[in-house]
Amino acid sequence: MLEKRCLIKIFLLSSIIFLIIPYYANGEFHLSNEFSFTYNNVSGPGSQSSSLTEGGRYLNVLGVYWNEKIKDFDFNFNFGLKMTDDPRNDIKKLSITNLQGRITNKTHTLTLGDTFESFTQYSLSTALKGGSYRYFDETLVMPEIILIYGVAAPRWDSVWRDDKTKTIERQAYGGRIKYNLSPEFWIGLSMVNSKDDKRIYDTDPLYNNTIYSIDAEYRPIPGLTITGELAFNKTELSQQEGAGYGESHGYAYRIEAIGDGHPSRVTLSYERVSPDFVTLLGSATADREKFKIKWRYKWTKNVTLNTGFLWYRNNLEGQRKDGRTDYYKPEVGIMIKRLFNRQYSIADISYKLSIAEKNDSTEKVDHIINLNYRDRFWVFDSDTNLTYTSYDTKGTARSRSKEYTYNTSINSRHTVGDFILKPTVYLGGWTLRDELSDTSDIIYEYSLGLGIDIPKYNITSNFKIGQNKLEKDTGDDSQKTFASLNIY
Repeated sequence: MLEKRCLIKIFLLSSIIFLIIPYYANGEFHLSNEFSFTYNNVSGPGSQSSSLTEGGRYLNVLGVYWNEKIKDFDFNFNFGLKMTDDPRNDIKKLSITNLQGRITNKTHTLTLGDTFESFTQYSLSTALKGGSYRYFDETLVMPEIILIYGVAAPRWDSVWRDDKTKTIERQAYGGRIKYNLSPEFWIGLSMVNSKDDKRIYDTDPLYNNTIYSIDAEYRPIPGLTITGELAFNKTELSQQEGAGYGESHGYAYRIEAIGDGHPSRVTLSYERVSPDFVTLLGSATADREKFKIKWRYKWTKNVTLNTGFLWYRNNLEGQRKDGRTDYYKPEVGIMIKRLFNRQYSIADISYKLSIAEKNDSTEKVDHIINLNYRDRFWVFDSDTNLTYTSYDTKGTARSRSKEYTYNTSINSRHTVGDFILKPTVYLGGWTLRDELSDTSDIIYEYSLGLGIDIPKYNITSNFKIGQNKLEKDTGDDSQKTFASLNIY
């Protein structure tokens, strides 16, 4: 209740300030508000499993942007507030969606609130709610420096630990320094620490994780770029309330080479992540070795070939009792423009194969074929897509199935006086056939839409109505009619 009153006060005070600012500010000010109302009535077989909230519900999103320039400094402020009575949209009736203040003179930049600094893949690629400082020398004589501190929380009400949205408190701090040794070569050093506190349940694990990373980029000749990163971690882990902390260490490294010169573009990458490598604010899959190659070749002005191959495996240190699994994923595709000498036609055809081998025995084989065709007929633009997938899983849990996806959309654009009309037709379907049980699930969907824009008054609107139907050999069928109206 106290938090709700605080949010209401913040909203009212912010609204007053934001209405006054435009009259006194010399900079740029934008106030936007999006409101939608939905009414759901669900009936018939399967209605109890519907995720829709019945009855009339609203959703309102308020956005504020303010930019001011004082001497050599730029000030930016962003604020967002969401209000809804539909738990399908948000568990909270009133919540802050974004809050950020930023001041910069291009050399020094201070950000408070939502911060989105990215150090490296392994060390930091997660948004924080806190603050950051960046120093950047345009002459590249001095190194670039970034410092961060904050909380890794999914939403603002998680920061003050609201009962409905509270999470484990994960505080983070770190820094990065990047130095240009030459126009063709730079190197960076990063350190990030994240520490957990305040369990929600007694069985929640708590981490104290530190990542040390070094990354670099080198362009030895025009058209060739080589990048890489090496990271180490120290992790302390408490599995549950009352348990002590155990310590582990891991490593990860990756290297990538990109050759880009007409008519080819080739990408080679290799990565190895140890089983004990843990990164809470970066991105990595522990216990994985991976190699990937992609080649794009422009055969002619209208024909482009794409090929690729991905291999990865686990059990790097032989620690898994169930052994090792290797995955092989080759792919090939071709894109053809001006097919049949049609000016706007584009055809994409691709084939992908996915194989999983466990302990030198094939466990799974999947085939995926996709055909896409885009064209313009008179004043109508069309987009048609067909996908066939074959799944075959062997072993004790044997399964074999085929999946078909097919859809097409037709749209056009017409200017009538001050109005822009954009009619749309969509037809699509999906079929899944289980060959072992000889059963099928089929979905059909079709819809009609009409967009009406009035540029003179900055008005954009869209209306859509359609139907979705599910037919099952085993289980309940379902049929749903839907409609939506959006006006901006």
